[in-house]
Amino acid sequence: MMSPSYKGLFEGWEIAIAKKLINDFKKQWRCLESDDFDDLLQECLTQWFYAKDKYNPEAEASEKTFMARVVKNKLFDIVKGHERLRRKDSQKTDSLDQPLSDEDDAPTLLDTLSTDENYATNLRFHTELKIDISHTSQKLTPKQQELCQLLGEKGLSIKEASKILKTPRGTIYEEIKRIKAIFQKENLHEYLG
Repeated sequence: MMSPSYKGLFEGWEIAIAKKLINDFKKQWRCLESDDFDDLLQECLTQWFYAKDKYNPEAEASEKTFMARVVKNKLFDIVKGHERLRRKDSQKTDSLDQPLSDEDDAPTLLDTLSTDENYATNLRFHTELKIDISHTSQKLTPKQQELCQLLGEKGLSIKEASKILKTPRGTIYEEIKRIKAIFQKENLHEYLG
């Protein structure tokens, strides 16, 4: 596919900054691997097109730094959108009573699981644990829930989470203490890691 032409709309340095940041993000965030590079470039340059008039040379750093910030924020928004979709997909459930095939007497998933007593006991324990953790997570603020996802599921560092949440690291550490206190109160502190 041919790269779109941005002649007249953007200078070479603007396109170069956007391309470099997109490459960096595609390497860092696996959720962007399937996104078309040119589509990401277009989204970032469109965001920059509307934001560039807000640049104030007296209040900001260089125009290039300002542009990099705008493009990074756009890419973080795209990453967050992918993560929301992934979370939504992962929350879909299948019925344990659903047959495993189209045959009339096909066993259900529950039939299969209940034949192995050890497995069924473990499944019951993990299901109850998942419910307890989910219930406790509901007590967290949306920002605390996002922090748990970034540090837990994504495996990011405090520094990386701080950048994404646009929150100072000291505040992140305080939030972690609050989260631990909530899980401690529910006797789930050993699952925080």
